[in-house]
Formats: sequence, structure tokens, C-alpha cells
Amino acid sequence: MNICHVDPACGLSIPPKNWGAIEKIIWEFEVNQNKLGHQSIHRLGGHIHKNEFDIVHCHVANLAVDLKNRGIPYIYQLHDHHVMYYGKESHTYKENLEAIEGSLISLMPAKWLVDYFENDKCVYFAHGVNIDDFSFSGVKPLPKEPKLLMLANNGMGGKNGYDRKGFAYGLALAMKRNLPITIVGPRNNENWFNENLWAFSYPKLNIIWEPDNKDLKDIFNSHDIFLHPSELEAGHPNLTLLEAAACGLPIIGWIELETDFYGMWRAPRNVFRMEEGLDDILENWELYSTLATQTGQNFSWENRTKELIKIYKSVL
Repeated sequence: MNICHVDPACGLSIPPKNWGAIEKIIWEFEVNQNKLGHQSIHRLGGHIHKNEFDIVHCHVANLAVDLKNRGIPYIYQLHDHHVMYYGKESHTYKENLEAIEGSLISLMPAKWLVDYFENDKCVYFAHGVNIDDFSFSGVKPLPKEPKLLMLANNGMGGKNGYDRKGFAYGLALAMKRNLPITIVGPRNNENWFNENLWAFSYPKLNIIWEPDNKDLKDIFNSHDIFLHPSELEAGHPNLTLLEAAACGLPIIGWIELETDFYGMWRAPRNVFRMEEGLDDILENWELYSTLATQTGQNFSWENRTKELIKIYKSVL
């Protein structure tokens, strides 16, 4: 099968050197599709021609609309949580709906998105994880002082200081239990810290800026529990949840109830509920760590790509 992924043209390389979710997803699909014996590349949308590829897979709404207008059949994959944030009357929602309506089929990385768009072309298709880059053999030992980890790009809807990822809740849990916590992410997170200077008063806070992708495995493996009290996500699970799980980290956070994710203690954005989760994880450490690792294995990019190839074949 001859496959082309549309380069999102966001100024980031494929694969990304540090931050970049869509670019990472495109690269993992491309690598695994080639491993499975297909020919898979990425290319800017304006350089893709009709009948040149068996499958054109697009990941950005406006580029999908351009393909539609040029008469090029495509599969669309939505990655934008702003369709919910801005609402159904917004340009963002309407442009994504147009991309869906013009597609052969549209992949939604969360079940709530399938319901939200109410379009027969929408199907749930979960993200994956590179289990070569993110892995842990055996079971992580029960830590005497658990090291908490948050890894995210905070902000939402142009409000870069908005706490979509729940840094305040993670820090509150760490402070309540006097535990070390590391917050990792791009420089954009400075916006949240500049609006919440109280965070710097906690002596057990460590911040890592702009990590290289090659350093992420070491960051995960040097911590014990991953925190993810996120308010809104397009991916259920998203990439960082899967990476943490593959490294054997039990997780305290939130994921839609319709989607199973073993190794996680579901907690809303409530520090008291998160503390309940912490106690349950510490009391059942081996179970949570084992389930997390198994979840990561199940969601490997190789497994996800095999499922994607089946979807491709269904629309040819």
C-alpha cells in the first residue's frame, strides 16, 4: 500500500526533536507502516496529487478541507480539543466538521468526540506508544518516598496560563503529602508559573524545560507516579499517559469512563480524591505497576498501526 501523511506544516520537524504531538504520531505511523511492508511517507499537502497514493492521511482540518476542494480522497484524524472548548458555533468546530464530512472515514482519538460530532464517518481510534523508547522490565520497586511526575504543555484557547493540565492539583497533592514533584514541558509552561508564583515556594518542586525526546524515557524511569488531572483532552488516552504507563508508572488522573485504561486510578480535579488514589496505589503497588506496563504493551504503535491498516483497507 502506498501511503502519504500530510505534513501539518506547523514549523516542527517530523519526527519532532522535543515537543510536538501530531508530528510524533505521523512519524510513528510512517515508521511502523514501512516496517509492515508498506510504502509510507509524509509530504506537504500542496505537493500531493490526485491518484498518486492509495491512502492520503490528513491530521489537520484546514489541510483536509484543501484536499477535499482539490478532489483528493483522504482519511482524516482529529487532534484538536478546541472543538469542545470553543463550541459548536465556532469556526474551529465547523472547519473540523467540514473535514470529517469530506473524508472517507474520520478517526477520533476519544469516544466523546465520536458522540460530539454525531457523524457516521467518525470512528474511535486510540493513540499508541513506542515501546522501544518507553519501557520498563519487571515491576518498579515500591518507593519509600514516591516521586511524582507531570509532563504536559499547559494552557488552552490562547490562554497560555490556563491550568488545563492541572498543575495546581498536582502541586497541592505533593505539598499535602510532602512529596517531590517534577513538572516537565515546553517554555510555554512559564506562563502558568508566572501567574502562580506560590508554586516556587515549594522546595521539593523540580522543573525541566524543553526536554529532548531521547531524554523522556530517563525522566519517566526516574519517577514513580504520573499525575494527569487534565480538564480537557482530545486523546483518551493521550500520548503522555501511554508513555508513562509503558514505563510502568501507576497513574492518578482522568480519562473518559467509556475507555478502559488499566494501571490508572481515576480521580477528578480534586486533591482529596487524588490522595485516595495515591494511598490505593501505594497499598497495591505491584498490581498498578504491572497493569500500567501491560497497558503500554497493548497500545504499542505496532499494534495500533496494524489496526489502522485494516481501516485503510476498508475504504479502498
